[in-house]
Amino acid sequence: MTTTLIMNGAAGRMGRAILGLAATDPAFVIHSGVDRTAGSLRDLGLASDAPVLATLPAVPGAVVIDFSHATVFPAVVAHCAAHGMALVSGTTGVPLETADPLLAGAASRIPVLHAMNMSVGVNVVLKVAAQLAKTLGEDYDIEIVEAHHHHKKDAPSGTAYAIADAITAATGRTRADLVHGREGDCGARRKGEIGMHSLRMGDVVGDHMAYFVGGGERIQLGHVAHSREIFARGALRASAWMACQKPGRYTMADVLGL
Repeated sequence: MTTTLIMNGAAGRMGRAILGLAATDPAFVIHSGVDRTAGSLRDLGLASDAPVLATLPAVPGAVVIDFSHATVFPAVVAHCAAHGMALVSGTTGVPLETADPLLAGAASRIPVLHAMNMSVGVNVVLKVAAQLAKTLGEDYDIEIVEAHHHHKKDAPSGTAYAIADAITAATGRTRADLVHGREGDCGARRKGEIGMHSLRMGDVVGDHMAYFVGGGERIQLGHVAHSREIFARGALRASAWMACQKPGRYTMADVLGL
């Protein structure tokens, strides 16, 4: 069975990486890319004659992979739901209070997956981070540090938030317990808070480290991305899986059987 793909955000770093892999994989048929400037995928240096459109087309049964921008995320979700297209989105910077109701509504009509990171390794880290936090308890301080290239616009990264969300869900905390950086006379560290720190430098693809420190010991749980290809492969794996699912809201844990 082949999966028909539409790549929203085709000219971006992730869009090109995903399309480059899909163009050489017989399991996928690229219907089109979508970006601000219309043309063809060959204009983007990819080995495909599929068109690049300025707006999302209506292709019932296709899977839309979305790596675009938080400002267009609501419109992408609504379009996919209206036209019967499964959605796999890795768009970051979308507030939970915006994403959750949109995805919940769309899930009654189409399969939807919104993941901050689609690499297999990162999703294993999320599961382990939750278990560590639950087992160690509040006597262990938790700090999350992420680093990305200097072009990245949002901070902290979606993956850093995903790690924090896994920890808070496992321990009964919320995002209100996150502390973003520290400066000046901020007082002693509050028990139960989770520190969030972002670095932007050079061409770093993506580094994430969660520290669990207490009782005379330090546990470091980390992930280093050497190439965007790991995210692209995860997105394609998710797309092939989602093409066979009933309407509903899914996660990468569902895709990977974690």
